[in-house]
This record gives sequence, C-alpha cells and structure tokens, in this order.
Amino acid sequence: MVRAMENIKSFVNNLLEECDRHANHYISEELNCAKKALELSKSINYDIGIFESHFRIARSLMSSSNNEEAIEHLDVCYAIAQTLGDAQLVARTANSFGISYYNLGITSKSLDHLLEALELSKTNQYRDIECRVYNNICAILCELGDFETAIGYLQNILGQCEQADPPIFPKCIVYKNLADTYYNMNDIGKAEFYAIRALDESLKNRNSQMLCETYYIMGQIRARQKLPEEAYSLMQKAMALAEMTSNSYYLVQIRIDLSKLFYDQNRLIEASNIIREAYGLAFQLDYPALKRSVALTMAEICQLTRDERMLIKALKAFKDITLLMEKENIHRQQVFTKAQLLVFNLKKDNERLRGEIERDPLTGCLSSRTFPDRITQSLATYGNTGALIFLDIDNLKIINDSYGHDIGDALLISFVKDLMAVMPQESLKIRIAGDEFLVFLPKAGRNEAAAALDNLLNTLKKPRMVGEVRMPVLVSAGIALYPEHSSDLINLRKMADAAMYSAKQAGRGNYRIYNAS
Repeated sequence: MVRAMENIKSFVNNLLEECDRHANHYISEELNCAKKALELSKSINYDIGIFESHFRIARSLMSSSNNEEAIEHLDVCYAIAQTLGDAQLVARTANSFGISYYNLGITSKSLDHLLEALELSKTNQYRDIECRVYNNICAILCELGDFETAIGYLQNILGQCEQADPPIFPKCIVYKNLADTYYNMNDIGKAEFYAIRALDESLKNRNSQMLCETYYIMGQIRARQKLPEEAYSLMQKAMALAEMTSNSYYLVQIRIDLSKLFYDQNRLIEASNIIREAYGLAFQLDYPALKRSVALTMAEICQLTRDERMLIKALKAFKDITLLMEKENIHRQQVFTKAQLLVFNLKKDNERLRGEIERDPLTGCLSSRTFPDRITQSLATYGNTGALIFLDIDNLKIINDSYGHDIGDALLISFVKDLMAVMPQESLKIRIAGDEFLVFLPKAGRNEAAAALDNLLNTLKKPRMVGEVRMPVLVSAGIALYPEHSSDLINLRKMADAAMYSAKQAGRGNYRIYNAS
C-alpha cells in the first residue's frame, strides 16, 4: 500500500513537471496535465500535490484570460497553504491572487494580495517570489503613472537576476517590462534597447509567451518610429505566437494595434474588420481595461466609416466600463499610497538590518562579517594596492579584570574615537574580536601605512579619562601590503597578524611590517 502511494506521488510530481514544461508554450497541455495530477492527488489525499495541481490550473486559466475561474482554484491553494502553515506556499498564492485581481481591474484587492506576498517573501528571504511580486507591483505603478519607481524596481530585479546563476527570475520578462515602461514614457531609444535584449533572451530560452509579447512591443516601437511595414510584420509574428499559446489577451491587444495601423494608413475597411474581431473576442474575456480600449478604438473607427449602430454600441460599452472602473479608482489610490508607504518602510528596514549586520554595536566599526568583502570592494574602487594593519589593544584583559568590563568597554570606545579621527576617511576600520581590529588603507604603501600608524600611536599614548581612571591606550600593530606580500586577503590578514605578534613580543606599544624571513 505504501509503495503504491509513493508510486502515485511520483507520477503526480512527473505530471507537475510536465505542466511546467508546457507553461508559456501550450496552455491546453498544461491544463490537461494539471487536471490529471489533481485527480490522482485527491485519490491519495496528497496535500502538496493537490496544492500544486490547483496552482497550475489557476496559472493556465490566467494565461487564457479566465481569471474569475482561476481565483476559485487559488482559494483552494490558499486554504491548503494556511492549513499546512507553509509561508512560501501562502506567498506564492498571494502573488497569483494579485495577478488575477489586477487582470480583472480590481487593483485594490490586487495590491492587498501583492503586499501580503511581498511581506512574507521579505521576512522569509524568498528572493524569487520577492522578484515576482515587485515585477507585478511595477505593472500597477506604471498604470498609475509612477514610471520612475517602476524602473527602479525593475533595474533592481535585473541586478539580482544577473548576480544569481541560474537567474532567480527570467531576465526576458524584466527586459520586456523595461521596454514597455520606457515606451509609455515616450523614451523610444531605451524602449528599443531593452526590447532587443528581451527578444534575444526569449529566443535563447524558447519562451513563446515572452516572444509573443516582445514582438508586440517591438511592433509598437516600429509604429511609433513611422515604420508601418516593419510594425505590421512584427505584429503578425506576435499574433501567430498568441494563437499558438492561446493567449486571448494578446489576440485582442494585437488586433487593436493592427486596426490603428490600418486606420493611420486610411485603410478603413481593413481597420473596421479587424477591430470588430477584437471587439467580439474582448467581450468574452474578463479584462475591463482591455474592453474599454477596444470599445474606444471601435468608436473612433466607426465614426470615420459612418457606422452609427456600432458607434453607439461601442460608446455605450466604453461609458459602462469606465464607470465601473472609476468606482474602483478612489480605493485604488488609497491602497497605492499604503503600498508606497509599506515599500518605503521595507526599504528602511533593509537598511537598518544591513547596518546591524555590518556594524559592531559597541564601537560602530565594521563587524568581522564584512571581511574580506568590503576590502575587495575598496580595492575595486580605489585601485589594486593597499596596506592591511592588524591592531591589538595591549592588556585589555587586565583592565577588564582590574576595573570591570564597563571600563574596558569605555577604553574600546575611546580607542575607536581616535582611530576614526586619525585614520583616513576612505580607510576601513573592522572590529575582528574583543581587542582585535583591522584597518585597511587603500592605495597605501609601507611609508603611508607607517606614517598613519605613527600618528595613531602618538595620539593613543596621551592619557585620557576612561570612566574614573586616567590611562593611555597602548596597542601593538602589524602591517602587510597588498599585493606585495599577498593578493589573497585571508593570507594577508595572517601576515599582518604575524607582524603584530612580532611587535608584541618586542615590547608592546609599537608595530612591525611583515617580513617573510
């Protein structure tokens, strides 16, 4: 019995993988595989299988513009994810809810779900889901005219994609959305730049859905550049791919743009025929914005062709849809403000958390976690040379034992205050352990490092009040040079440590430069 159940689970998982292979290519095949997987999962009460099957059915339905039906399947996914207590499944479902409601024109609900997904993905470091959520929020930002913020988020997603291997999010989607955003900003040069990259990535990854959308945006760009023949050819390629993938949204949208091409060339009969096809198809779908767009284009063309019956029908449809969408608009603006505030707070939280990770809480120096990455960054910024100084505060343990740890902490704070004041601003100051510090001086050789240390030691040896005790701060130090002594930063640190130990053996309160002999 157990083996039989495992065999069914394995078969379900294979079907789900088959769904993913068909995604973005053959929606009907994806849907069929998902339905088979769902039936088998239910037969053995395989919760994860049931979730993943419903999730893929919803994805297929959204791709074919059946968003209301998709939401019914997502409701099941959400209930299972909550029951299992799986935050990742909840985040994935919330993100898909956001897409569905956005497609339906219910932007307030869309943002509510996207913000839930964003908060979960941020909290739990689901970077792939976070990228997807930001990508979807960008669509709403563009709709509200906040193009600059959208571009900022898209560039951030692109940066994360380029750092990860394999990418955590498809680059072709980011390139296409950047092209779309710049097109809406009337920056045709940048729109074309990113559209070409989207086309290359889509072809390389054989992503039929993105290829369709990219040919479409390229067609729009060529139309804006007054190249109607090229625009028509690209739109036809997009249309063929939309038909192959059963993408009803683009089957309407491409027809709208083709009708405008014919309209601009005064080919009114062709414009009228194709906009009628778009109108008939659009009103079978549940995309209010698309319906309004097709109704407006239909009205413009009917006015020229003097088709009063269709003109009245189109204008009435446009009016009804506009009123419906305006009811949502006030709430949408309120939720958009909430979204902006949440995103702002998340960015501030990120900065705070990064500061907590990178900074030593007592002294304010960089923490040991930042070695060697921050030095690598410094070398890239200032040039491929520098001096690494290993500093050890003499007798800190004795001071802690004699006067207490409060005095020891005060001594450390006093030491770092002088360290910050004396060492160059561009130098890096890192607390490695209790009484051990690293200082990296970019561009410095042995003379510059020695001069900096002489200045520091002279400053530190002046007695100061530490708590109620007057004392100097005595340190031993070692210097190792990059790349003269080593171009391996871990090895360089060991050399600076060895030089410091040599200084300590020689009587403390001084420094040595590393010598291999």
